[in-house]
Amino acid sequence: MFVTSFLAAGWLMQGIVATPLPFTERDALIERPSFEFHRRDPVTKRDATPLETSSHILPIQGTSIQAQGSSALQRFVRAASNVTTPLISAERGGGYAIQIDFGGTTFEVVFDTGSSDLWLAETGVQCVNANGRSVTVAQCGFGPLADSTFEGGSIANENFNISYGDGEFLIGTLGHEDVSIAGITVPNQEVALVNEAYWVGDNVTSGLMGFAFPSLTSAFPGINPALDNPNNTVPYTNWIFNAIEQGLIDPMFSLAIERGTNGGGGQLALGGLPTIPFDQTFTSTPLQIVDLTDDANAAQNFSFYTIVPDGFLLSGQQQTYRGYRNVSESPATNYDAIVDSGTTLMYLPNNIAQAVNALFDPPSVYIEEEGVFENYCDATPPTFAIRINGTDFYINSAEMLLTGAGGQDTYTGGCITGVQPGFGGPYILGDTFLKNVVAVYDIGASEMRFAPHENH
Repeated sequence: MFVTSFLAAGWLMQGIVATPLPFTERDALIERPSFEFHRRDPVTKRDATPLETSSHILPIQGTSIQAQGSSALQRFVRAASNVTTPLISAERGGGYAIQIDFGGTTFEVVFDTGSSDLWLAETGVQCVNANGRSVTVAQCGFGPLADSTFEGGSIANENFNISYGDGEFLIGTLGHEDVSIAGITVPNQEVALVNEAYWVGDNVTSGLMGFAFPSLTSAFPGINPALDNPNNTVPYTNWIFNAIEQGLIDPMFSLAIERGTNGGGGQLALGGLPTIPFDQTFTSTPLQIVDLTDDANAAQNFSFYTIVPDGFLLSGQQQTYRGYRNVSESPATNYDAIVDSGTTLMYLPNNIAQAVNALFDPPSVYIEEEGVFENYCDATPPTFAIRINGTDFYINSAEMLLTGAGGQDTYTGGCITGVQPGFGGPYILGDTFLKNVVAVYDIGASEMRFAPHENH
């Protein structure tokens, strides 16, 4: 049995044994049955939206919010694993924030392509901890709080109720408010004000803005959240889709995440491309429907931004894992992947995650108690690429191993790797993928487009 020396002392003192999982041990991580997904051709398929630089550019900024709490997708990853402690304990500093105008007041909110609602914490919000006990508002870590009224009026007999990764949840009321982003105003947008929360915030962001499809919104009939049924939501159109339907922007947005020593940043472009320099050679791939939630509406309509990669390329100093160099041996139908800005890491099929981590120099170690692969913070990552519609998108070594305060496990001293096991799905291409591309979310054409972004 192999235990890396830089972690051995801490683990052995705690009675923890860490065993490496070489890629030949396919049964080392238990594969769960994959979530069902299926393709659907839209009734009316639009041509690809012309790509022009947007006049509505919004800067995004890295935050210290816990990334596992910034995307609703994380609760599915956690549910599919057998980890009882926080699934990604080292996923700190993984969120990205944007500024919005909410009824004439500016707030910073987490930007998330893996959920659909816009919510802000309101004045008087009641906070609880992980055990459900009341705590001070400061312990929720919200930024400035919003007034507890809606300028456009509240919505009677409905409630807002959403859960995120690691158990965070938010409960509140719904109403209408004028909301502006990058000079685009959607009047009387349906929004939520949160009056009860378990949240681990950054003391800067006041809420969250979701850009996923409307089928994932979290409005429920009635005023008692305890009676909410996930298969009985009250659909509404969220901000990005209202902006498109009202003709305020072309039916797309694009995202370019930049690296940086202070959490990074980048641009969110509404209706067009960002202004940052990049190679505008795009590869397109159709969006898929993924049957992931208990909501029948989401199961029959687009929900997350889901694609099917062709396969994966992988090689390292020690050897080449040839099973995934030939993409025909990696059936695309097995590896649906959700592109999500609210998730820091890539979560891939277990055997692929093992193969990637085995080719680090030295090989990564799987920390079963935390459900992650870790390594020395100066380890050498393998060369890894994701093939999408025939184009290989290589992952920069900076995203293969997360060093510094944002990626170092304070308990073990190791650094978390950028590719982790997805435990049967859903598989996610998070920020460690998105930092290597400019991603175009072409809602009108029901497709995504990617261009390489070296981003050094």
